[in-house]
Amino acid sequence: MKFRQSIRWRIQVWHGALLLVVIAGFCATTYRLQESNALRHSDVALDVRLSTLTGLLGHHGLPGPPPPRPDGPPPDGNGPPGDQEPPPGAGPGRPPPRREGGPPRGPDRGPPPETFDAPEISALFNSQDQAPFYFCVWSRGGPLLATSGRVPDDEWRPKSVEKTSLTKMTRDRANFREMYAFTPPGECLLVGQSKAPIEREMRDFAWKLGGIGAGVLAIGLAGGWLLASRAIRPISEISAAASRIAAGNLAERIHTSETESELGQLAAVLDETFRRLDAAFAEQARFTSDAAHELRTPVSIILGQTQLALARERSAEEYRATIETCQRAAKRMHGLIESLLQLSVLDAAGQPLDRRPCDLAELGREHLEMMRPLADEHHIALEADLHPAPCAADAGGISQILVNLLTNAVKYSRSGDKIRVATHRENGGAIIRVSDTGPGIAAEHLPHLFERFYRADDSRNRTTGGAGLGLAICKSIAEAHGGKLTVESAPDAGSSFTLRIPAGVDSPLAPPGELKAAT
Repeated sequence: MKFRQSIRWRIQVWHGALLLVVIAGFCATTYRLQESNALRHSDVALDVRLSTLTGLLGHHGLPGPPPPRPDGPPPDGNGPPGDQEPPPGAGPGRPPPRREGGPPRGPDRGPPPETFDAPEISALFNSQDQAPFYFCVWSRGGPLLATSGRVPDDEWRPKSVEKTSLTKMTRDRANFREMYAFTPPGECLLVGQSKAPIEREMRDFAWKLGGIGAGVLAIGLAGGWLLASRAIRPISEISAAASRIAAGNLAERIHTSETESELGQLAAVLDETFRRLDAAFAEQARFTSDAAHELRTPVSIILGQTQLALARERSAEEYRATIETCQRAAKRMHGLIESLLQLSVLDAAGQPLDRRPCDLAELGREHLEMMRPLADEHHIALEADLHPAPCAADAGGISQILVNLLTNAVKYSRSGDKIRVATHRENGGAIIRVSDTGPGIAAEHLPHLFERFYRADDSRNRTTGGAGLGLAICKSIAEAHGGKLTVESAPDAGSSFTLRIPAGVDSPLAPPGELKAAT
């Protein structure tokens, strides 16, 4: 499967990219926080040493040049050598004494050398440490007064700043972290330490952080792959089932285990669609077979009668009888064809429904009067319980339903039975019910009663002249109105057909207004 066509890979790439960005951002932030924390600890150590050094030097003082004597040389030392006061311990031809590791003491005489050998200084600036601390002290005039034993070769004095009090500042110089301060008179004190331990610690931390990030990324990618595979598994099942169904196996179903997810719900909808499609194809096949069977009978009659008439000379009466038989068969075939055409129109729903205000009570009363002669002929009583039931409907379609229901009620009722038509409103909709006290319908026939070409074995058979399409047409007309046609019946308890036209339900497509009764 190509990368661009794989939903699983697309999900995995986006998931991996997002996870990588999040992990990288987290690792970078953690690294910076850890580095800041390490530098803060280093600054705390430098601050302790600078404060200690400041305290010791403050105790001994860092005096500036001595004030000039009234008759002595200028303070810059340019007078006669004999008039200059030699520093303590210096003699003719000897340089001023210096501390080991520090520069000579110049005119800006600082504290005595033993000040830097104090136990506090030795403990804080231990040269045996792996990354020892160092210090430098500059006089106010600029010369270096003293340093520790291990001062970097490229040390340099920070620039002076004017401060009213002792202020501590930090800087990074090459591979060193330093903290310095200036006294108000101008002396500079600096302590520092190599950043090599911090860099080594941060390098180890970076490797650990990278390993953890890589592990989390690997686990996240593996988990994302599993989740993506599980999420799109129903798609594969749907594709496989659809392929088998396309090959002709309409009874195939998806049957996915993912019932709660969106794809699981889609699979359930497709299963229902496939079920209805299978039922539709089965009904179409049965419909075609039944239609062919129904048409074959009148066609066979016509062919048989014409062949018999043409076999030899016949009298006028015999020819007339043959023609009448062919006419009856043709009428039957014509009615069946009309019903089939009407069903095809209902199935196609190609014409708008002609909805107009009408009252089911008026339609019921009209069709009761129309059916009264036929009912009287069969000694069947007609009753009416008509209450106003206004609605917006196709009067022609409703009339066709009433004609079929009343015709069937009269046809299948016994002498002395009653047929009752009742109308009323319910929940804003209109309802009309046609009931009879006839023989009723067995329970096993009720689920199939509205199927095309279906007949109950006993009462609804081909001898009555029906093709089994009337109730199917009535059901389609009711559904075109957004309504429903139902039946309730039991053997020897009569039947009751109920048509419900809901309020405010408009179906944009329906059969034409002029509908004919089906046989």
